[in-house]
Parts: sequence; C-alpha cells; structure tokens
Amino acid sequence: MGKNNNDERIQPIENNDNIHMYNLPTEINQDTSVNKPTGIVDSLVNINASEIPCFKSSMLYAVGGGMSVLAITSLIPMLRTKRFGPADFGVWTFLGIASLSWPICDYNHRLHNKRVKLLMDAQVTEMNRKMEEKKNQTEKEN
Repeated sequence: MGKNNNDERIQPIENNDNIHMYNLPTEINQDTSVNKPTGIVDSLVNINASEIPCFKSSMLYAVGGGMSVLAITSLIPMLRTKRFGPADFGVWTFLGIASLSWPICDYNHRLHNKRVKLLMDAQVTEMNRKMEEKKNQTEKEN
C-alpha cells in the first residue's frame, strides 16, 4: 500500500506554531523555575503531596477502608483473634488498599494524559489541514 498523504502533514503538538496549549506533565515536579532539591533530605523535606498524581484519592480510599475494617472488627468480637486485634486488621487494610489503588489510579491518569495528547495532536493536524486548504484556495484565486 502507498503512503497516505496525511502522514506527511502530521506534526506533534510541541512542534506546531498554530496552537499554544499547556504541556502535559510527564513527570512529577517538571517545572524548571522551581529550585530542585539536591539531596535525599532536601527532597524528603520539600515534598508537596498536592503535586503527586493520585496521592489524595488513594490515601482517602485507604484511610476510609482501614477505619471501616477497624470499626467492624472492634464491634464484632468473633472477628478478633489472639494474634491480630482490630488495629492490626485496620493497618493491614490501609496498606493493602493504598498499595493497590495508587498504581491503578496512576495507570488511569497516564492513560488519560495520553488520550488527551492524541486528541490535541488530531486537532492540530486538522487545523493545519484547514489552513493549508485556505492557503491553496487563496493561491488559486490569485
């Protein structure tokens, strides 16, 4: 099969002058204007949890699940064992939910960003096509 003519006009959004959009973050703290921490201690002290994708939702799910299991195991004596008390079940539930929900949310977040980038690229390609048609039309009229 021959190469499609549209393939030659497709440009990534970063290289296009017709549209100015915000860049999608590929990493946490990608802003270059902020001073980057230089050491391990500086990086641990300067953590801003609001910039970490999915942190808030996964921690809320984990705290809610851990507190629910803690309440249920505290109210129902049959669920207690000699080895594990209600607090143990609550902590293990918190750890389990947090460790499972964060990667799932992060995967969905990255997938969403990829889809948005594809959509923006398609819009830029369509805009380029329309501008080229308009340019060709004005050239034919002259």
